[in-house]
Amino acid sequence: MPYTETHFLSFKTLIRIRTICLVLMSLLLWASEDIHSSPAVSAGWELLFISMVLSLVFGVLGKTKRLVVWLMPVVFIVDGVFVSLWIGISGGPVSFYAPFFLLVLVHAILVLQPRMAAMVTVILLAVFLGFFYLDYVWNLSSTFGATQINLVSNLLEHSPPEVRKAMYWQQGFRWFFFSVLMIIVTTIAMRQVWMREERLRVKERALEQKRHLIQMGEMTGRIAHGINTPLGLISGNLELLMGTITKSSKTYKSLDQINEYVQRAIRTVRDVLDYGRQSMSQIKMVSLPKIMAAVSAAVQPKLKKMNSHLILDIDPKLPEIKGYPEGLYQTLLNLIENAIDSLAKGGVVTLTAKFQLQSMRLSAGDHRGEIKIVIQDNGKGIPADKLSRVFEPFYTTKDFGKGTGLGLSIVKRIVDEHGGSIEVKSKVGTGTTFTLLFPVEEPRVDKADESEDFYYNKAEKTSKDLEL
Repeated sequence: MPYTETHFLSFKTLIRIRTICLVLMSLLLWASEDIHSSPAVSAGWELLFISMVLSLVFGVLGKTKRLVVWLMPVVFIVDGVFVSLWIGISGGPVSFYAPFFLLVLVHAILVLQPRMAAMVTVILLAVFLGFFYLDYVWNLSSTFGATQINLVSNLLEHSPPEVRKAMYWQQGFRWFFFSVLMIIVTTIAMRQVWMREERLRVKERALEQKRHLIQMGEMTGRIAHGINTPLGLISGNLELLMGTITKSSKTYKSLDQINEYVQRAIRTVRDVLDYGRQSMSQIKMVSLPKIMAAVSAAVQPKLKKMNSHLILDIDPKLPEIKGYPEGLYQTLLNLIENAIDSLAKGGVVTLTAKFQLQSMRLSAGDHRGEIKIVIQDNGKGIPADKLSRVFEPFYTTKDFGKGTGLGLSIVKRIVDEHGGSIEVKSKVGTGTTFTLLFPVEEPRVDKADESEDFYYNKAEKTSKDLEL
């Protein structure tokens, strides 16, 4: 079992609590029992003295940090043995000190790791019930004079054997039931605490990520012009040079390769800028079919290069949604380009968009629903161990140099900004499916189509722009 600093701190706290409990038990024994009244009381003081000495021994051994992991369960097992022995000699199943065992049991569950806690709990229960059995067989209560300090034990001693046996069985079963009940309740309570702590950790990570985004936005804003301007000049001059050279020459191929790396650098800077900045687009009613048509037109050159196909299955009467046109365009473009990148030659990407009513409707006039967008490919798929991390910033499943790891994290953020959700399913060798849901009102039959045509770059509407 690996050592951590948390184990060391937990062990120090355990020894401190154990010492406090021993002091309080000594005060209880001193206040409630006369040391000369019974050998059982003398035995109790001896056990307390030995336990205090062991606390010092455990404290010294605990300074060797590598021993801490193994000392913690040993401490609980030793305490369980001492408490069970004291219960056995002070009355057995009718001892007034039996609840102290539950204290040891609950403390073990709270402090130890789950697997170790389960093992120690079983050992403690076996020791506890074992001393009940020894008390019944060897009559420890009578041997140590528990009848002089425990009225119930005195009555049990003078009862018929069958009554005594029935009492041991009944009390043993009750204490076993109480112990199991405490284990269940404590485990459930601890699980709730762990879940709450996990939610807090998730929120802390989200806040930390937002702080990183703010810092990244400030940083990228300063370096954008310093990087993009020279890259643009390099790309433009490369195109001019390539225009003066025949395509079959080695020089052209070298320049083409350089231009490819320059374009990759430009895309990387663009991805970092898009991820670091907040959405500045104007919120308005958006027609998804028009955006999807623009995305389809944008990816055609890439599809032709891969000899692949994009199949569209879009309901033309989809209702409009309120959102950022550029953000939705970027989301769909990113997902479809990723799908194309995963295809082999001749692969297929399917884009489906339908409207569906919510499954839980308040009335027949409840028109609330959602637009379901499915992007499916028959590419190489994503391994199961990587699927849960695809939306993390800077995490990519692509080969080195082919992705920044920001695309899907940007997609996730844009979908969240629109109040939607995104899910991914994938199987290696079969393909990947992304499902997006956007909340929307049901389309009305008499509603006129008043949405503007979508242009990805509205600042430059030239004859080359696609009019939808």
